[in-house]
Amino acid sequence: MNKKIIIVLCMLFISANLGFASGNEYKTANTFVRVTTNMLGYNWVAKKVAQSVLKRTLNKSVKGDYKVKFDSFSGVDLKKGKFRGLYIEGANLCADNELYISKIKLKTINDFNYVDYRKDPLVFKTDVPMSYDVEITEDNLNKMLSAGKSFETFSNLIPLVTIKTPSVKISDDKIRMSSSLKLPFGKTIKFTMTGGLKVENGKIVFTDVKTSNSKNEFVEKMVNLINNQNVLENINMDLFDGADTKMAIDKVYIKDKTVYVNGNILIKKAE
Repeated sequence: MNKKIIIVLCMLFISANLGFASGNEYKTANTFVRVTTNMLGYNWVAKKVAQSVLKRTLNKSVKGDYKVKFDSFSGVDLKKGKFRGLYIEGANLCADNELYISKIKLKTINDFNYVDYRKDPLVFKTDVPMSYDVEITEDNLNKMLSAGKSFETFSNLIPLVTIKTPSVKISDDKIRMSSSLKLPFGKTIKFTMTGGLKVENGKIVFTDVKTSNSKNEFVEKMVNLINNQNVLENINMDLFDGADTKMAIDKVYIKDKTVYVNGNILIKKAE
């Protein structure tokens, strides 16, 4: 039999079975459809399209270099936005010129996920829980501190005092911040703050903080500001514009001059 005729017959069978499989919006295609579409290469094409769309969507919220991999049921299901799993890896991320992340890895937890990626923004038809791992370097921290408004706000609270944005060094399992306060009449006070990191009440905070010149009133206020306005505490994982996202931090630690953060994200189903 001519190969073209075989392909046409296969597609007719697929169309018939698609009608049977589409009775339930959350149901996936049956075995015949999966096998046949995989044989015709439709699954591969659907993956390429979905990956391309998702990369563009991610870059709208947080600029970066992304790799996206789908674990699909079939090309037919993936075209509709139904898939078994999703893995995202991003590098050199930047959001609003304020948040800088060296690397991020996200992986879905459920074995069924439903996202209409043809909509702009994406519409999540099921809750999509994901695990994540984030790496933040010394350079990332310095960029975040330079971009932040915390120190300008603090300067406004104390007239005639100029605060230099802290510089960060990471060594062993500690973060060391160095800064200076320029007081009226030209006097400058230098100080440092060194501490580790831990998760407390779901947030990242400094622990075992040690300072130089901590007896100075201005330095004490500066240390409190840094600890209360911790840039790591404000990491925003809203990678998908318009989606309601809940973030939980499980662990934070420092290794090889890099801060590692991991936990879970829940992208809520659209109401």
